[in-house]
Amino acid sequence: LNEAGIDGLVVIGGDGSMRGTHVLAELGFPVVGAPASIDNDVWGTDMSLGVDTALNTIMHAVDKLRDTASSHQRAFLVETMGRGCGYLALIVGVICGAEIILIPEVEMRLEQISEAVEDAYARGKTHAIIIAAEGASLDVDEVAAHLNAHEVGFETRVTILGHVPRGGSPTAFDRMLATRMGVKAVEALLGGKTDVMVGLEGRTIITIPLEEVIKSSRCPNMGFYEMALILAR
Repeated sequence: LNEAGIDGLVVIGGDGSMRGTHVLAELGFPVVGAPASIDNDVWGTDMSLGVDTALNTIMHAVDKLRDTASSHQRAFLVETMGRGCGYLALIVGVICGAEIILIPEVEMRLEQISEAVEDAYARGKTHAIIIAAEGASLDVDEVAAHLNAHEVGFETRVTILGHVPRGGSPTAFDRMLATRMGVKAVEALLGGKTDVMVGLEGRTIITIPLEEVIKSSRCPNMGFYEMALILAR
């Protein structure tokens, strides 16, 4: 970097990238990190770059699946990314009105799922939506097999979104967030700051020491999970 005449570096990425950024800073090179992780698991920021776009992508997919689920009276089990953090599945589950949300942070039994789906059918619902993070304790195929083996009222289908939420055209929110973080990162470097990450706190873009960022991990707000349980009744 020095030989190339680069005076400072802005590193965009997730937890691993922030750790690498901290190492560069310890070697004496001016660096600032910018969080980008659709799992939204980077500590020190309310929202990472790409999260809003991923949420909207998954939401639109679930909305489309609901049309088929309703017309054919089926339960759709939708798996999205989230190996160690269930943020995406949790938020999508809330905004899409899922009957069940499966995330790594919450243990759930197969019987709980079948009871919830059966209850939805008994209440006259024409479909059931189950959102699962890939890191949930129960495998989606296992859940689907259990539901189809029991008479819960709906036939169950599985849709695995895979890497689809990682791509696509950024939302207006993500574009603005990226712009604001980029400006803050450059201002930090020009002001002599290094070994920090820019982040969103409320409505304000702040800087946080990378040493603090890499020592912690961000977990989803479980208050949203309680909200989802209430809305599903």
